[in-house]
Amino acid sequence: MDRDQSAPDGITPRGKWVIAATVVIAIAAALVITALRQGPVLGSADFTMDPEFKIPAPPHSTPYMSMNNIIATVCMTAVGLIGVGLGIREIRKTGSLLPLMLALSGAMICIPEVFYDVIGAVYFPWSESNLAYTILGREMPWWIVAGWFGYGAFMIFIYKVLESNPRTKTIWLMWAGAAASSVVFEEILLSMGVYHYYGNQPLIIISQLPWWWIPCNSVGVFLAAAIAYRYRERMRGWRSISMLVITPLSVTAVYGFIAMPSWIAVNGDYPWLPTQLLGMVTIALGVAVFAFILDAVLGRHPSRPNYIPANSLSPQEHSQAATDQLR
Repeated sequence: MDRDQSAPDGITPRGKWVIAATVVIAIAAALVITALRQGPVLGSADFTMDPEFKIPAPPHSTPYMSMNNIIATVCMTAVGLIGVGLGIREIRKTGSLLPLMLALSGAMICIPEVFYDVIGAVYFPWSESNLAYTILGREMPWWIVAGWFGYGAFMIFIYKVLESNPRTKTIWLMWAGAAASSVVFEEILLSMGVYHYYGNQPLIIISQLPWWWIPCNSVGVFLAAAIAYRYRERMRGWRSISMLVITPLSVTAVYGFIAMPSWIAVNGDYPWLPTQLLGMVTIALGVAVFAFILDAVLGRHPSRPNYIPANSLSPQEHSQAATDQLR
């Protein structure tokens, strides 16, 4: 049965030309900006190779900004508590624990975060009075726990958007908005000195943020929210606790799918062009994985922007709906 409640057409020829032109302009702009910007200098504090492991060494001399860490921790905790409040509201409204577990699960991403940081070359200055945990020899401050806790509110937002059964283009636009917001958000945090990128980072476009990181986090939490939405009927009651594991694994899976090209660039002394191209491959893979999630998890063909399911898909209906779209 065809569940499309709008015109079955996909992207128009004009739309394809607009997308292609936008991609070409974005690539050209990124290459021009990174060519004009002085890249990392081998031997500097941000790009010193470890003599034994032959990878960039963390800049341990980066100063710890106590007040800025407190501000970041308080602000992100407040955002996370908004997510918890929305989750409690959903319990009262629908009786479902799932949104609350989704909100709480964001904080669990702080555990695999260390692995992303070690291979992706991110350093968090810390102090003895603000040490949350240590993994792989990396001391992590409390604000990173609060930071991921804050992402729980974003995941509830994604979940509610999916629950509203929007057009597929709305989901694409939501992701684009999240990506743009993360640029602003991270540049602010980086200017506060609460964390620092080092190594041969590709695609530093504005100030300090390497843009290849953008799809890693945003697609990762989208996957977690999409899984929660698709299996919402199965994850009732105590089963919703599984989100505490599913969410960090979802983000880790996305990093595994898309980050390898940039990890190679970050940990080597490569020329300008290969470095930037490797970062662009990560972004391209991020778009591909997002499209895959739309199709495989949500049963939406990614190139049919006006597609609206007739009703919310249950897990049992998903496979048939995906098959119908290909006919």
